[in-house]
Amino acid sequence: MSGHTALNAKERFEHERFMAAALSFGIRAKGRTWPNPPVGAVLTNDFGNGPVIVGQGATLPAGGSHAEVLAIKDAGEYARGATAYVTLEPCAHYGRTGPCARALVAAGVKRVVYGTVDPNPAVAGRGKRILEQGGVEVIVGILKKECQQAVRGHICRILNERPFVQLKMAVSQDGFIGKRGAGRMAISGDLSVKMVHAMRAQMDAIVIGIGTVLEDDPELSCRLPGMERYSSQPVVFDSQARIPLASKLVRNAEENSLWIIVGEHAPDHRVSALEREGVTVIVNDSLRNGKLCLDKALEALYMHGLSQIMVEGGAELAHSLLQQDLVDELLIFQSKTKVGADGILPFGFEGLDSLRDGYNKQMLRFVDEDLLWRYTPKERF
Repeated sequence: MSGHTALNAKERFEHERFMAAALSFGIRAKGRTWPNPPVGAVLTNDFGNGPVIVGQGATLPAGGSHAEVLAIKDAGEYARGATAYVTLEPCAHYGRTGPCARALVAAGVKRVVYGTVDPNPAVAGRGKRILEQGGVEVIVGILKKECQQAVRGHICRILNERPFVQLKMAVSQDGFIGKRGAGRMAISGDLSVKMVHAMRAQMDAIVIGIGTVLEDDPELSCRLPGMERYSSQPVVFDSQARIPLASKLVRNAEENSLWIIVGEHAPDHRVSALEREGVTVIVNDSLRNGKLCLDKALEALYMHGLSQIMVEGGAELAHSLLQQDLVDELLIFQSKTKVGADGILPFGFEGLDSLRDGYNKQMLRFVDEDLLWRYTPKERF
């Protein structure tokens, strides 16, 4: 009963098929489970004509049941003798809920297949030991890469003590994000904009710098029909608490639970005014050249339970994150629009060419007439 069980081609195909189903449930939960990882699980049982799914689940928001427990409840009596497919190693510790590994043993599951080991020291192999000591066969590593991708925020949070940082930008065909003096400028096409709103719904938080607030006065919500309630946590990096009380984010602070990270020397009267409006002000006690130390700001978000964030602007914040090697993934929507003279480069005084040496570049897809590029650091998970 080892995690290194030899599998023939038919067995591997079967396990991959059901793990893909578990992944689909976990992905649906992304952005709504923090500080817990978005895990998916399915239970299968064989009644003589091959295995069929008898239970399914995805981790609920904090305080709710984990994916495995939901799948067990869904399966009912058919959980006994079943095979469980779980995207992440079942937990082994008591938190707001009990250990999922023990729940699987108690339910009479005969086999557990999970995609990747949980690096959390409270789990990290302990879940596997509980299962094996309970007489459960364990198989590890089915669709490992895909499972790691699905819980990458959790992995980054545990290993780096900060959230996974995804930087998203819209860039014109000639490499600019806007035009000086032109105000907010539409770069991407309508389909790209809708795709970004869908992406927002799968992140724990959307982060911008104060410059973007002052320039664009954004809402940072998911505005796809029927998905408004899946809007992510809005966060503003604002060392001096300059955000206007009349801004959309502050006006909607009680509804959107706005967080603002300020420096320890931010004026008290501004901080107090924001708190009266329902804003959660997080004081970052470390500044560099009058600006927030980004590694400390990300650490503060980690301490508040966030696992994956999307940074949407602006150029100065993007440049600083890249300079400090704090970006795990860049998504660049490149349109056919041309900005021309007085264009604003995406990273301060630097353009996309600055990524050539340190990042791998991959064209993900066409989004109508736009191109979606993915950049990942060359030497990092």
